[in-house]
Amino acid sequence: MVDYSKLADKARAIQDAATGGSGRSGRAEYDPAYFYQTVRSHLVAEINKANPELTKRGVPTLDRSFLPSFSGKFCFTFGMSLFCSVELDAQPERNRIKAVISGPPNGNEVGRREYLFNRGAAEPASYRAEEGLGTIITGLSPEQIAVDIVSSILSGEFS
Repeated sequence: MVDYSKLADKARAIQDAATGGSGRSGRAEYDPAYFYQTVRSHLVAEINKANPELTKRGVPTLDRSFLPSFSGKFCFTFGMSLFCSVELDAQPERNRIKAVISGPPNGNEVGRREYLFNRGAAEPASYRAEEGLGTIITGLSPEQIAVDIVSSILSGEFS
């Protein structure tokens, strides 16, 4: 079984290592739709790994949500109070995966992470969003993005 406390530590270490910055010239470009589908499949795997451990400890589980109004997005809930929507925002020169969490007291956005990919080497690895709410992260693989999303929600560090 996967120990999500260790995964949360690993996600933190990945972010800390990435903030050191490194030249990423020569990196392969990813097809945005394929990259997003890969993130989605890793999210399903991470949710399936986390739920048995959450159940053992009597903690609410992560559950997929198939709401028609969120077509094209990967949505899941944590218990009855938190809702996470993960979507692809593919634009020329600005491909990103956006993960937005909504919750109490009024169901509004309480946190956001944006995972940029296919970016140049001059970009910093992690920084605060200009809009104020959220963090922008670059340089992660689809699996690392899925681990970061799930572990950040479970650890309460999603913003």
